[in-house]
Amino acid sequence: MSSKSKNAIFICQINEDIFKVAKVYNGQKREFTDLAIEPVEKLNLTFQKLGFNHHPITICLSSKYATSRCLKIPTHSREEIERIVSLQAPRYLPFPANELITGYQILSTDKEGNTHINLTIVHKDIIERQFKFFSALKPAKIKIFLSPYGLANLYNFLNLQDSGSVMVIDIDSQQAEFAVISDKKFLFSHYFKLDRNQPNWENALIFEINKTHDAYLKEAIAEPAGKIVILDAGNIGQGFTETLKKQATLPVEILSYPQKIKVLENISFTALFGLGLADLEESLNLMPLAIKEEAKNLTYSKERNSIILLVCGIIFILSVSLAKSLTNKSTYLERLKAELNKISPQAQSLEEIEKRFQLLETRIQKKPSSVDVLYELHQISPNSVHLVNLIYEEDEQLILRGSTQELSSVFQFATQLEKSVVFKNFNVKVRYATKKQTQKGEIVDFEITCHQKK
Repeated sequence: MSSKSKNAIFICQINEDIFKVAKVYNGQKREFTDLAIEPVEKLNLTFQKLGFNHHPITICLSSKYATSRCLKIPTHSREEIERIVSLQAPRYLPFPANELITGYQILSTDKEGNTHINLTIVHKDIIERQFKFFSALKPAKIKIFLSPYGLANLYNFLNLQDSGSVMVIDIDSQQAEFAVISDKKFLFSHYFKLDRNQPNWENALIFEINKTHDAYLKEAIAEPAGKIVILDAGNIGQGFTETLKKQATLPVEILSYPQKIKVLENISFTALFGLGLADLEESLNLMPLAIKEEAKNLTYSKERNSIILLVCGIIFILSVSLAKSLTNKSTYLERLKAELNKISPQAQSLEEIEKRFQLLETRIQKKPSSVDVLYELHQISPNSVHLVNLIYEEDEQLILRGSTQELSSVFQFATQLEKSVVFKNFNVKVRYATKKQTQKGEIVDFEITCHQKK
């Protein structure tokens, strides 16, 4: 197998009953080596023809399956951002928080301690279906990213100098996707189902383009888009381009792919190309959290095993070299005995240190008493947090209920609990944080649970 085949990544997307795949060489410079579009039932055969051998797979998820919102989060901490967005997600997609999967990109931060993000929300059933479909191929790794981030990547790659706000359009045979990009980051998207075999499909598409621009202006996320950019691989007719320039509310620009990229007529690989050009930040990966953690643990285990094998190999080589340098076994044994006598006092000291560590670990693992808990809560709770209820079951859990003026104080308190030595063996979780109006103004009621680790 060539080095290019070994270092390949497969970028895939499912649309209705067909799937697209782009094979990209993951070297110092990304290079697309194969493209394919086939019916879904030919998935295994197509991957076999492309030389798939448990390579990593990146799934390009259409924006029609997701909801995106630009939000202001009152913290700079990534841990607190992840907690807050998981609580905020049901406000924008009406499902329980445990049924939603979120990803986000940081757009900017301000001096007041806020972080501006673009939040992506998807129902977990959609992600699990995509994951199950491709996991049957047994890839080394699976990642899932929203398609507008691919459009943004490709536009930024082709237009390095432009950082203003633009509306980028990707026109496929059955759909069109719009993405507003500002300062090289994706802000707003719209999906439109399209049938290019229908008469006057161009007029319907132009109507959707103008409607998307109006919707973006109402959101007032950033500066208005300065122009419309169509990412074109030669699959858009000249007649449509001229009509769009006449009817659109913004200037229109056609941005063609490099000539070496050849695609089928009326078929767009734009988002797939974009996702293959560069790695996206992990916070945008829409894989379920449990699978992400499992992948991290597997990577750590592989690295640890590699280090162990390397150390064992070095020891073996040194042992063989040492044995060969000795003229006879008796001399070899005498030297070993002498070395053992030298290190015996050190080994005894190490045994004593180990016993002390074991004693210290036993003390640390001892379940904290009620007095320990109360004292620690007094030490670490922020001044703005008022606890009104505390339930402590020594064998199982601690439940804290209270109120505060700021939502960020709740997550600051939870973070302090996680870092505390007393609560080292507890899993800390913000169960809810709800704003309500009182006579003294707006406050946040919250509940934090600390469950004993099994």
